[in-house]
Formats: sequence, structure tokens, C-alpha cells
Amino acid sequence: MGTRIVFLGLAVLSGLWLAWAYHHDKTLRESSPQVQIGDPNEVVRDLLGEPTSEGGCGSLTAVPNGCSREYVYRYAFSVFRPEYEVVWFDNSGKVIGETRVVAP
Repeated sequence: MGTRIVFLGLAVLSGLWLAWAYHHDKTLRESSPQVQIGDPNEVVRDLLGEPTSEGGCGSLTAVPNGCSREYVYRYAFSVFRPEYEVVWFDNSGKVIGETRVVAP
């Protein structure tokens, strides 16, 4: 009986993670084209959610001139070939560029 409960619990948790990952990736794919040059970082967070990581520019690709901050969003279902959306900001917190990166 205990083994069934553990198995059922793991199955439910796996299902919940799969549902979250599907929703996350779908939202990211649909919302990333809506990011426009000049949008403030609040708009980007509203559209794409909280970034997977944020920090200095150049963590994944070459950066545009004037970049002071970078948001990186990782796709959940890209395990074997990671995919990311990268958004760059200037000193005033406005978008200066956005790209999708797929690992080779």
C-alpha cells in the first residue's frame, strides 16, 4: 500500500511539472515576439515572467552596444538542446535587443 502511495505521488508531481513546463514554454513562445525595442523591464517581466537568470551582458551571445543588463529565459522542455530567450537592456532599463538562442 505504501509503495502505491509513493508511486501515485510521484506520478502526480510529474504530471504537474509537465503541465507547468508546457504552459511556461507556450507562454514564452507566444509572448517573446511582443517584446519591442524601448519597452521598460517591467513590461518584459509582465510578458515573459521572471527571468531564469539576470545579470551582466554576454552570458550566451555577443551583445549590442550600450547593454548594461540581460534577462535570460530558459525553455523547460529543451533538455538535450537548450533554448533561451535573451533580452538586453540599456542603463535606463529599456529594451535594446532580444534574441532566441539554441545551443549547438
